[in-house]
Amino acid sequence: RLLTIFFDFTSIQTDYESSPLHDRSENVDSNRDMNKSYAISLAKSQRDAHLIMSELIKTIPAQSYYTALPQLISRVVHPHPDTAGIVKAILKRVLAKFPEQAMWGLAWLKHSQNEVRADIGADIFKGAQKQLQKTENTKMLNLLVACHGLFKFIIDLAKYIPKNQNSKHLTVRPWKGDAPLSHFVPPVQAALSLSSSTKASSASGRTSEVFPAFVPRMRTFCQYVPVMSSKARPKKLTAFAISAGQRDGQFHFSDKSASYKELQQGDAGEMHFLIKQEAKGDLRKDARVQDLNNVINRLLAVALRGRRQRQRLNLRTFSVVCLSEDCGIIEWVPNTDSMRNIVSNSYNPQAAPHSLRRRGKRIANFSDHILRQNFEKCQNMYMKNGNLLDAAAMFEENCLK
Repeated sequence: RLLTIFFDFTSIQTDYESSPLHDRSENVDSNRDMNKSYAISLAKSQRDAHLIMSELIKTIPAQSYYTALPQLISRVVHPHPDTAGIVKAILKRVLAKFPEQAMWGLAWLKHSQNEVRADIGADIFKGAQKQLQKTENTKMLNLLVACHGLFKFIIDLAKYIPKNQNSKHLTVRPWKGDAPLSHFVPPVQAALSLSSSTKASSASGRTSEVFPAFVPRMRTFCQYVPVMSSKARPKKLTAFAISAGQRDGQFHFSDKSASYKELQQGDAGEMHFLIKQEAKGDLRKDARVQDLNNVINRLLAVALRGRRQRQRLNLRTFSVVCLSEDCGIIEWVPNTDSMRNIVSNSYNPQAAPHSLRRRGKRIANFSDHILRQNFEKCQNMYMKNGNLLDAAAMFEENCLK
């Protein structure tokens, strides 16, 4: 709320010649004096606001600014130069304080197609690196330097178009950068969100207290990358997960080539991401929709504390990290699949073309009243009784077969 008021106030035009109170058609001295006085008073108030915000850059905890990271990034090209300078200073502080998490949110700024934004993003990263040099935080400094190679790897993968348009997968080389992949925090919502116990008034502000302490890390990316069959041809990237305490020296594989293709002993599981390029869209809109859904979840948690568990009012959200205006990495929600894949898997090409046993054929026939009745039974099984497993089994038996 403070940032919103500050940005709106400093956006007001202070040039009295272009002020709405100034009428160019009337050469009246009283109006000119009033407009000039208005402009001088407004400019003085804006200078005072900038001085106050300059002090608040250091006094307000960095984690409070981290929660408003999208709002801050959107104002890096603010029309008032002093306001833009304050925004850059805040972003440098947040990136230096939480480099593992903030680097993902600031990535698209550095790789923006707009040259002005890209220059500002590069300046923010350089400023954060200088602050880390002063504090002799070598590990985080090396991580900020190495992140550019990781971002480029993901962007190139998103833009890559297979030569064979019908190809359903591709093989990529293992990513190797200046820092091991296990040092990076994975771009998932659980790792990039503040801990539920975090208080904005926390005096220490240590990363271990602000963010969840036990978040799995990525050992390496799988070389086998499935290509989705949708129009944008996004790729499903898999990362082999390890526990946060594991380090590179603890990895010992008898077959090193196999360690890039499948799970190995000691791996905690897999993380899946959707690498996507939108030629006509903007992934930043998808990210803002998830921010809106998170706000709705917080409102539901406050308004329906007693009935929330019974009513199950909660939106399943996921992380959307923009690496540029048209490229990004989206967290794959576990146990989900695309509608196209589900329909394709339910279709049985071995059955006769006109046979009712051909899976998926009847579901497209909207004039089949029996199918409609069976579907309503499945729907009621879930909506009224809340039994998802029985509803899915009933749908499999009565609708798909």
